[in-house]
Amino acid sequence: MIRLDRLSLGRLPVVPGARTPRCSTTGCRSCRRVVWDMARPLNPFSPSFGVSPPVLAGRRPPLSDFETVFGNVRSPSYATLVWGLRGTGKTVLLNAFEDRAAEQGWLIVSSAGAMPSGLLDDITAKTSRCLQTFEAEHGRRPGRVVSGISLGGVGVQTEAASEADAVPAAQHDLESMLVSLGDALAERGTGLLITVDELHAADVSEIRQFGGVFQLVSRRPERPIAFAGAALPELEDRLMTGPAATFLQRCNRYEIGDLSPSDAETALRVPIETAGGRIDDAALRKAAEASGGQPYLVQLIGADMWDECTDPIAGITIDDVERAVTDSVRKFGEHVYAPVWRRLSDLDKRFLIAMLEDPGSTSIADIGRRWQHDSRSLSRYRQRLLSAGFIAVVGRGRLAFVHEAARSHVARQAADEGWLEAGT
Repeated sequence: MIRLDRLSLGRLPVVPGARTPRCSTTGCRSCRRVVWDMARPLNPFSPSFGVSPPVLAGRRPPLSDFETVFGNVRSPSYATLVWGLRGTGKTVLLNAFEDRAAEQGWLIVSSAGAMPSGLLDDITAKTSRCLQTFEAEHGRRPGRVVSGISLGGVGVQTEAASEADAVPAAQHDLESMLVSLGDALAERGTGLLITVDELHAADVSEIRQFGGVFQLVSRRPERPIAFAGAALPELEDRLMTGPAATFLQRCNRYEIGDLSPSDAETALRVPIETAGGRIDDAALRKAAEASGGQPYLVQLIGADMWDECTDPIAGITIDDVERAVTDSVRKFGEHVYAPVWRRLSDLDKRFLIAMLEDPGSTSIADIGRRWQHDSRSLSRYRQRLLSAGFIAVVGRGRLAFVHEAARSHVARQAADEGWLEAGT
């Protein structure tokens, strides 16, 4: 063990396994004494958006269905769409799809709906690079060009393409590149997976165009080209009834949500034990319960309670969990709800603040009475807040915050912005 005293934390190098012990006199972490315990395992959790957790718990059904694409070109999972609220692990599930595809030797093109260059241009550029890399590794195989048509018969005569006839891959449009790549991969028993994250942010016309190309080159001729997309629930309202609906409705669709209590416990316990740590049963139940099964919050609580614990190898206790939960819930609100809160209208915010008066669920009639609106006029605010992920329907005419972190964030923002003093 190396001990350094009275040094500025900001000037110290980053050392794997470093930890800052709680000050014995103040109970805080702000003292300048730093202890490096090189025997302490690194924190095994990954509380970052889109970063795959050490254990992907509770997502076996969509993964199992997706894996059928590798042995069956007619699998309905060749076009898969997953959606859910922020922090439920949509991007992580796409990562898992990509990992499974890579294990099978498939090529992968990853894009996102909010690409500055546009969705189609991004997929086209990446497919071009993918095709060029494939040709460089396997050698360009001469294609076939039409040399004549026999009107009296039924055949089309072809001959081998010359180098002069070959069009550079970068100049191919998306359809022709996917045809070339899909056919070449089929001969080698592999395929291509195209993934699009944040599909709800894409331009509707581009989704429609991509869907048309995908159907043309993949499903009808049964080329091994698969698609997987991820989106927020607002996709249902904005796209599923619009011009892009045909393609999206044909996708194998999964709505992913919170983990079950047992899956949340697994997602916490296994990384701890794999890293050489321990957690007692009461602490594990407390942490899983505090997470509400929310996958991102599970990772936040796991990471914070590991850091709170003086010695994870000896065991994480319920006291460590209780100290971690408060900070984890605050960070969860800042990361998940703050961006959405900033986009809400004042009337949307008033709706949420009116719900704070009830410790549990709230009836829409009570909100209308407090707000002096009839329940029918509240329906549009209700629907927007459902799509935004702040509230959920918990019974006929009754709503509740989706998580205690949502309630806490609304209460904190209402106080900070002066809503409570002004009244709702």
